[in-house]
Amino acid sequence: MKLFRTLLLMLTSIATALYANPTPDAKVIIDRMIVAYGGDHNIQKLNAYEQFWNIETKTTDTNGTDTRMVMMPNSLSTELVYPNKTETRMLHNNYGTKTFDNQTIQAKGPMLDAMKLQLMRLYTPLVLQKKLSHITASEDATHYILTLPQGTITTIYFVSKENYLVEKVIGKLQMGNQAMEFVTLYKDYRPLQGVMVAYKEVKYAGSINTAIMHLKKMHFLAAPKIRH
Repeated sequence: MKLFRTLLLMLTSIATALYANPTPDAKVIIDRMIVAYGGDHNIQKLNAYEQFWNIETKTTDTNGTDTRMVMMPNSLSTELVYPNKTETRMLHNNYGTKTFDNQTIQAKGPMLDAMKLQLMRLYTPLVLQKKLSHITASEDATHYILTLPQGTITTIYFVSKENYLVEKVIGKLQMGNQAMEFVTLYKDYRPLQGVMVAYKEVKYAGSINTAIMHLKKMHFLAAPKIRH
């Protein structure tokens, strides 16, 4: 009997150690993100904004600019300007268009999915809070990982355990029988009118580093509040 009690105590101690620091659930992580990004009131500013980026292209020697307008959680427009071409992409309520070479086409299939992923990667903690029932949480050594599927696409947010800011986002989509990943790294966070903003984005398509983006200007716009 004494041996049994000793064994039971050992097993209880091991179990306690294993579960002493369980992964917080998604709600706990997102609540801490809201605080880290500046609080509910300041994050509301990210409901609508315009940004102006310089694009340092890594696959060619031609650089450009990106003008981005965001209306959370349903609309994104980007205008990419290079010396030899201009391209405009617009997404609103899951309807997308792409304009280039003086023609406009409707985005469908993987092209539309890629545009949706571009918007999802910009979701604020308040948007994620509204989608909490669809989010699962896990972790690695340095990040809490929030996974949000939406139809045929999935976005994965890597949240720093140190400061609760998003350091990486992976967007996944299917192209026929192949899966494609788009990765963005977020760096050089700075406070802007009370909310934390990443001033540098490093972009990958698969394993290829396609561009480094540098934020030059950002304006907050008027938009309805996202209530929760």
